[in-house]
Amino acid sequence: MTPADRLAAVPYARALGVLVDAADAERVRLRIPYKDENSNPGRALHGGVAASSIGIAGALVSEAGFAIDGPAEATTLDLTVAYLAAAIGEDVVVDGAVLRRGKELAYVDVAVRTDAGKAIAKGLVTHRVVPAGRPRAAARQLAVSPGLDDDGPGPVPQLASAIAATPFIARLGLRYTRMDGGVARIELPCAPENRDADGALHEGAVAALLDTTGAMASWSVTGLDLRYKASTVGVHVSHHARVPGEDAVAVARTLRRNDEVFLNAVVVRAARSQTVLATGSVTYRIVVPA
Repeated sequence: MTPADRLAAVPYARALGVLVDAADAERVRLRIPYKDENSNPGRALHGGVAASSIGIAGALVSEAGFAIDGPAEATTLDLTVAYLAAAIGEDVVVDGAVLRRGKELAYVDVAVRTDAGKAIAKGLVTHRVVPAGRPRAAARQLAVSPGLDDDGPGPVPQLASAIAATPFIARLGLRYTRMDGGVARIELPCAPENRDADGALHEGAVAALLDTTGAMASWSVTGLDLRYKASTVGVHVSHHARVPGEDAVAVARTLRRNDEVFLNAVVVRAARSQTVLATGSVTYRIVVPA
């Protein structure tokens, strides 16, 4: 199966409109034509789309370079994103290059740019590919639930509905169920357009959920005011598990505020089984007038 065929089998990638310009075992180039459904107000590319595209590019070039006879299990172990600038009403090009490839792991450097060469985001992806069904020794397995308990829904400011209505957030179907005192809780439905080929939520959609929940925790500290300038400075995501058919719930807490900068921890769980899908951190900036 070609990289383009693999991407075409992923509903979430189709919903984003991701196209494969070129791909081999060492490099990949993707293109995402501009569309309103991927944007923030002002036609700016949503940070979740940039993070998703970095994860998709890293996975695609990683899997192209592993020769496995038979079915394989592939998952992103780590995703780091730095946001550099905004793409306003423009197509973006996503270039991924393998930095190192081992027996199971590939490390991929990914850059998101406009056609004119403006740098939008930079990322690093660690992706793992192993034969499916490989025996696993119980003594070498460990799964411990991290902190940030889910205390359920809570207060949500009225203005949150305006953010939830932005095109990309609305397309994901995110439900804001708490924004209060430095804590945010957001639900992501396992809708067909948010899924990977195996029926689980796509890792890019999970990364976008984590990014957004960290941002909303920051806003819950200052109070929502759409006059303030704000943006994600950086996101770090560790993917833990995949659970086909389950919605996700993310809980974020602002651990520290330093003037304009907010440092947030986030846990994403499967809604029914409570399996931890991802953990991460979001560094967010809100310019609040003195």
